[in-house]
Amino acid sequence: MGRIAEALKRAEQERVAAGKQGAGKTFDTPPSGHAPSTPPLPNSFHPDSTLDAPLTLAKGLSESLVPYYERSAIITEQYRSLRTRLLSQNPHYEHRTIAITSAVPKEGKSVTSMNLAITLAEIRHLKVLVVDCDFRRGSLARMMNQPESPGLAEVLRGEITYSEAIRHTPIPNLYLIPAGNTSHRAATSLLASAAANPIFQRMQNDFHYTIVDTPPATTVSDIGIIGQMCSGVIVVIRLNRTDETAAKRTVRLLQVNNIPIMGCLLVGKDAAGGRFSTGFSNNYYRYYNYYRREEKSE
Repeated sequence: MGRIAEALKRAEQERVAAGKQGAGKTFDTPPSGHAPSTPPLPNSFHPDSTLDAPLTLAKGLSESLVPYYERSAIITEQYRSLRTRLLSQNPHYEHRTIAITSAVPKEGKSVTSMNLAITLAEIRHLKVLVVDCDFRRGSLARMMNQPESPGLAEVLRGEITYSEAIRHTPIPNLYLIPAGNTSHRAATSLLASAAANPIFQRMQNDFHYTIVDTPPATTVSDIGIIGQMCSGVIVVIRLNRTDETAAKRTVRLLQVNNIPIMGCLLVGKDAAGGRFSTGFSNNYYRYYNYYRREEKSE
């Protein structure tokens, strides 16, 4: 142990000495006022003085926005780990549109969509958009204390422009498009309209990352349409709650529609016994029937 302590002490002394030698040098300022020849690393997060300031509950903002309220929390770090995985999969800094779905309702996909978008927006040079594509049970506008309409539905119907639908949020670099009001039109008909694909393409062009919250994959067919217009899909699975059959069905559905699966996000607390729990079946069928009734009424 004495040798290890000495080695650590010597390494610390060398680090301090190197820091003194480099004092006064600036590495981020490009020469002659020109832009740097290579873009900054997307995971180079530069915190400002407000990040560690104590935060009180903001008026109207949901308590589930953990990265906003508790920036050093373990949950926040887990979302940053997901962010790092996404950034590492994108070494060429391409603009990407990522859909977030789940096998069944109430799995945490909307909270995941918003919190992932917040952690991406922490990186100053990234411009991030979060879009609510769950026209039946949209919740992102309420989480951000924004009006629920007009939104994407009105854009797809041609009632407002794409720019008019984009909302500023209290979080720098983060923008929101709420779901809007379908006015009793079928969600699938809006998503399959000729206007949908150009709008999704413009989102991808205008923002470094666009996070799209979608309905559950096994309840309605929306993800089969939305996924075709996105770079890929992340599936949210809640530990000890999501039924294994529903999870497998979700994966098969995405594969049949040739939608790239970027990964699976496990949320919730782990517990002994099994990968998935079957205790969610009652709620699953209750919400499944709700979505089916909504789809039939459309």
